[in-house]
Amino acid sequence: MTGRAPASAPTRELLSLEFAGLESGSAELTWGQRFAWDILESLAPDNHYISLRLRVHLPPDATCERVLGALHALVRRHEVLRTRFSAGPDGEPRQQCDGEGCLPVEIAGTVPGRVRRLAEQDEDRLWREPFAHGSQWPLKVSVVVAEGRPRQVVFVFSHLAVDAWGLSVLRAEFLELLRNDRAEPALAGRQSRARAAFERSRPARKSNDVSLAYWRRMLETTPQTAFPNLPQAGETPLFPGLGLQSMALAAAARAVAARLRVSPAAAVLAALSTIIGIRTDTDVVPLFLAAGNRFTPEDIVSVGTFYQGAPALVRLDTGSLARTVRNAHQASALAYLRGQSDPRDVARLLETTTSVRGVGLGLLSTVNVAYEPGTAGPPSAPAAAELRELTESTVVSDLDGRDKEQLQLYFHVKALRSRAVIELFSDSRLLDAESARKVLAGLEVVLIELFEAGDLSQERVAELVGISPLAVPEHSAVVDNCRIDMDAVRALVAGLPQTVASEVFVEHTGHGTSHLVAYLVTAQLATPERLHAALLGRLDGNLTMTPHRYVICRGAPTRPDSRAEWERQAVILQGSGRPGGLSAAAGPMPSTDARLGV
Repeated sequence: MTGRAPASAPTRELLSLEFAGLESGSAELTWGQRFAWDILESLAPDNHYISLRLRVHLPPDATCERVLGALHALVRRHEVLRTRFSAGPDGEPRQQCDGEGCLPVEIAGTVPGRVRRLAEQDEDRLWREPFAHGSQWPLKVSVVVAEGRPRQVVFVFSHLAVDAWGLSVLRAEFLELLRNDRAEPALAGRQSRARAAFERSRPARKSNDVSLAYWRRMLETTPQTAFPNLPQAGETPLFPGLGLQSMALAAAARAVAARLRVSPAAAVLAALSTIIGIRTDTDVVPLFLAAGNRFTPEDIVSVGTFYQGAPALVRLDTGSLARTVRNAHQASALAYLRGQSDPRDVARLLETTTSVRGVGLGLLSTVNVAYEPGTAGPPSAPAAAELRELTESTVVSDLDGRDKEQLQLYFHVKALRSRAVIELFSDSRLLDAESARKVLAGLEVVLIELFEAGDLSQERVAELVGISPLAVPEHSAVVDNCRIDMDAVRALVAGLPQTVASEVFVEHTGHGTSHLVAYLVTAQLATPERLHAALLGRLDGNLTMTPHRYVICRGAPTRPDSRAEWERQAVILQGSGRPGGLSAAAGPMPSTDARLGV
């Protein structure tokens, strides 16, 4: 650790911090851990993308002994940092806190002029290695040393252990332990196993019920996708990534937020939603908003992953971006309040709602605004000209794309206080790299002009951004708030193995609502329930939907495109195919959030 490293060859040493005699035991996962577990399982084996990275710059008086001591104290104090995660014989994941074990720590030596570069390289290398959660503790550490003095500590954490908020707690505590190695601060917050136990309590279940009521109300009416359009040809990689760094966007978002009395994140969310609406030719944008879920003083100081999410509908006002900003603020505030719930209950609710509505509810467009520690300063009042000057330092850069992804869009606001740092990954069949670049570059342009002009129409936003709309199916219809491709739905029904003849019609039921009615002749006796179950497994989550009523006829008319002719056929069976019929989806539950105007 004390030698000077040649410029071209860093030195490396592997140490082991040993632990013994600590609290240990097994427990269920917390709700946040289960949410992260499901994501990790869906992305495996290439699931390192959701690991979290942290680099801590060390003070000049730091020594290797004190750094290792602070690391030891950090792991000793927080059970989740010495916890393994694995599925039991019943398939249910559990957390196992170890009372003893070893944490490998890399010591990387270099020369003073290469500290930053080596730290970045170690961070990227450790991040790209997926965690073996069943046998490995959920953190990796590298200490970068130059001229015998530790300069930076590189941490990589599994999302099963911490979220962005938890990172800030750990960083502050690590630096405090480093400053005062003789007296450890009192341990605050709740340990991971204790959190799991709390979530089985009556207060937690009551909170879960309120969140599920919100989920149910949203799922009963939300469009099934933010991109109800015909896909383009994909690119390589299929999911390009772009990054934005912009002081202008951060300043413009603060200025708009101060004027409209909303959060800066709501201003960015509204601009993004408006651009998506222009891309898709829709006036409501369904998004999945990541929530921090730190509601109590105990939550705020806890180390763990509370990160989950909730659906939100951003309604676009084509004549007023300012009103869209207020809509986004209201929708996101409610989603953030209702983001904490048991993922198992949410999964059951999604399955039930999918069956009742007959649509694939994927929640595949995610917006994640990360927590930033510290206190925001008072809002400034810049001139529009000053904001435009800041755009000269804006950088839009290419990131490593992905060939595999579960989402259609992932918009990650990593910072927004003094400099906006945003990453955008998108399905290139819906938002190609060139269009994604226009989205990111257009955010600051739109918010600056909104601040200068006071308001903008959606038409003006389209002119500023220059993004072209996606194609809409020739024979499209809006049914149950979802744009669908009638040709695709007809092909879905006709493609069932037992279908001999079929046709699907849109039935207007009054009050502006519509249903789909399918008439079929089948080779073997079929029931509406069997037909509905078979079609649910074939939904694409985009432009298709199962019929709301199945009419199984003895024979087909000579003119199958005539509903009047189908109605003259002898009927064998008819029904919705859903448990309880269509009355199961008669309407949303009464709102428990009336104070927010929802």
